Order: sequence, then C-alpha cells, then structure tokens
Amino acid sequence: MIKFQHTWGGKDTWYTKAKMWARNQKYPWNQIYKAIIEWVWEKWVAGKVQLEMASVDKQAEELVKQWEEEDDEPRWKLEERLSDVDGLPTLSISSTIVERGTDESSSIVGTTGNEEGLHDQVGEDKIEKAWYDVYDDWNDAVLGWEYESRKNSGTVGEGQQD
Repeated sequence: MIKFQHTWGGKDTWYTKAKMWARNQKYPWNQIYKAIIEWVWEKWVAGKVQLEMASVDKQAEELVKQWEEEDDEPRWKLEERLSDVDGLPTLSISSTIVERGTDESSSIVGTTGNEEGLHDQVGEDKIEKAWYDVYDDWNDAVLGWEYESRKNSGTVGEGQQD
C-alpha cells in the first residue's frame, strides 16, 4: 500500500512539515511530538515578532532623526516690499515646506472659455479639443460641447436663449 500526503495551496514550511511528520508517528509519540512542535512554534513566532519590532523601532528612530534635521530649516519665509502707499509695506509670508519650486511668482493667466469656442472645430478634432483644452476642466468642456451640439441641431430646451 502506498501512502502519500498532499497539501493544498501555499508553501510547506518547517511547521507544516513537522506536523505531518508527527502525525505519521505511532500513538504515544505522535502526541508528544505534536506538543513539542506547537511549543517550538509559539517560541518561534514570538522571536519573529521581537525581531520585526526591533526593525520597526530602528526605522522609527531614523525617521525621528531625519525630522529633527529638517526642523532646523526655517519653515516660514517673510518678505517685506515697498508698496504704493507711503509708510505701509507689503508683507509676503510663504512656507518653505510647501513651496519648494521657483522663488519668483508668475502672473500668467490662461485664456477663458469664451475666447476659444467649440463652434470653430469639426468632427474628432472638436471632441479632442473639447476634452482637453477649451475650459481647462474636462467636465466644463464636455458640457460646453454638448450645449454647442444641441444649439447647432436646434434642440435647445424650451425657454432657453442662445
């Protein structure tokens, strides 16, 4: 007679292999072996937890050191400039943590949706332009495209004006 054992799914660890081995032993010894294996398993798990906790504690200490080094940097930048009003300076407060980009501000303003309409475009180009460029917000662009489509087909709702 051929005896075989198969475990479904996963990888056989030392624990599962040891339990299978103990199960195949004769009566009084199999119970003793199972108890010993369970005891060793509990000690092994406790040791693994202690190792992992020590690793986490080390990582936490490294993070605290990093944060303390970053705390030495100034968090706020205060700038005082001359203003148009005599005796009244213009104050500018900025965060060095959030603003790590350029130091100079720009005053570039994009075009509004009224300057570039959807009615100038046709076909697939119309959909692509409506989706990406027209209003700088995909939802507004699609709503504008649908309105333009209904307006051109003459099915604008009752009481609506062009």
